[in-house]
Order: sequence, then C-alpha cells, then structure tokens
Amino acid sequence: MLGHTGSKFLSRLVSTMLIVVAVEVPAHAQNKIRAAYSSISGIFTPVWIATEERLYQKNQIDADLVYIGGSPVAVSALIAGEIDLIYGGADPIIAGILGGADLTLAGFISNTSPISLWVGSGINRVEDLKGKTVAVTRLASSTAYMAKVCFGQSRLEPIKDIPLIQSGGYPESLAALQAGRVQGAMLSPPFTYRAEALGFKRIWNGSGVEYPSFVLATRKTFVRDSADRAQRAFNAVAEGVHIFRTDKERAMRIMAKYTKVRDRTILENTYADNKDVYSQSLRPTASGVKPILDILAATNPKAAGAKPEQFIDVTLSRRLEESGMMKKF
Repeated sequence: MLGHTGSKFLSRLVSTMLIVVAVEVPAHAQNKIRAAYSSISGIFTPVWIATEERLYQKNQIDADLVYIGGSPVAVSALIAGEIDLIYGGADPIIAGILGGADLTLAGFISNTSPISLWVGSGINRVEDLKGKTVAVTRLASSTAYMAKVCFGQSRLEPIKDIPLIQSGGYPESLAALQAGRVQGAMLSPPFTYRAEALGFKRIWNGSGVEYPSFVLATRKTFVRDSADRAQRAFNAVAEGVHIFRTDKERAMRIMAKYTKVRDRTILENTYADNKDVYSQSLRPTASGVKPILDILAATNPKAAGAKPEQFIDVTLSRRLEESGMMKKF
C-alpha cells in the first residue's frame, strides 16, 4: 500500500504522462496530411514516387495518399475537409472557386497534357466522329476539356455534335472503345499504347496545348493556417518530379506498380511521353487558367468576368524557389 509520499509521486507521474500525451497528439496531427490523386495515368508518377520513396517523411510530413476516381469527387472531399490536397485536373477546382468554394491552385505540376483521341477503323478525321460517341473519364475533367479543344479545332461541339459519355477512368474508356460501346476515347499513356497494341489509332494529340492537366490544389485556409505542412508536401512532390526526370528505371518501376502495366516497351514510351510535360518550377500561371475560363464561360456567366489571377496562389512555389531546393535535388 502506497504511503502519502508515494501517492504524491504517483499523482505527479500520471499528471506528467497526461501532459506528454496531450502534447504529442497535437504534434503528430500537425505533421499529418491527407491527399488524393484523381486518375491512374503515367503523368501522376511523381506523386506515387513521393509516397514510395518516402519523400514526405524526408520532409518531416506524415502523408496518407488515396485514390479517388475523378477530380469532381475528390474536390467534394477537399471542400468538406476530408482531404487536404488534390493531385488532379484544374477544371473542377476552377469551377468550385466560381461557385464560392474556399479553394486555390497552389501548383501546376504539368502545363500541358499527353491526352489524345483514339478511334477504331473507318474513322480517319475528327469530323468523322460527328453523331458518334466519345468516352471521357468524367464530364468535368481534363479529358473532357481536351475533347472540347479537339472538337473545336474542327468546328464541332461536344454533346451537340459529338456525344460524350463518362467512363470513370482511362481503363474503362479503353474497355468501352474495345467493346464498341463508343467510337472514340480520350486516353493518356500508358493506355494510349495499349490502344495502339489493340489496333486503334490516334487522330489527335493534345501535347503542346497549354492546359494545367496535373495540378496541386488545396483550400486557401490550408495554405494560410497550415503553411508548414502545405510547403513540406509541395516540396516532396517537387522532388518526385526531379526523380522522375533523372531516374528512369526507378520512375518506371513505380509507374508499373500503380498502373499495373508490365510491358517494358509501353512503360518506356509512357516515360518518354511524360518526361517533358512537367513544369520546371511548379508555379501556377494565369495563362494556364485562362483557356479553362474561356470554355466555362459558355455555360457559366461568372467565368466570363473572372480574372485568372484569383484562382492561383504562388506562395508554395515561390518559397520552394527561394529555398534553392530545386537546385539541390
């Protein structure tokens, strides 16, 4: 049985332990982020590299990375506070901001897109698709935007001239094309090479079109109130981009794991397609936002009067540049 002195010591010990627990839990929470990527495509490899190579931990951040198919679904989770960051297309983020959501584009990981239009036999031009159906991953996605650009160059309109259906993802789009449920599909590597192996052909290539197909988006309040966590996550992905550019074998190994592609030729071609699409600084640009606003303006009056600058926040990319970390990678 404890005496008076022993009881006092035990009481102090328990109090100390409770204080330690109370301090440690918030400290752990302060280093935690939840992030989502919205598509299974080779272009997302730097994000997967950051996870597989423990770059988040290297930057003293504990990250949970999950797959949420389709940027619009991921955006809803971001608005609700269920996740802190999204790696995906810019379109639904811009649409969300126009709708009053507390969101911002914090980084352009890619300023262009390897998305292209693939078709079956009997179709040789985009015009040949008039009245036929084309698969996109989602109706509010980078594939749908690129379809609009593609059709517009031939003076055709999505839905009106060429119906679009949303498949849910690139594998599903290719499956729909293979089954004959659609006559065209907007695809990204490595699924473009699978399409080629199956006998389909590319009739339009989006490479070179200025479009932020791969962005890092978050809430404005997250950048403001959790600046350190946001910066550490940003830096981890920036290093993932560097590893992709400089270590082909490591990049292809991780790409194969997430895309479930094992064919060496397809992986090498996908690597080549994506190697030069990444931004040097990851800095978001107003010029990248403008074409999306121009498209949205046709159905959303708010887009017509919006300034591209209001959709971006260069804080994280600027701090990365100022730190000199890009030169150290």
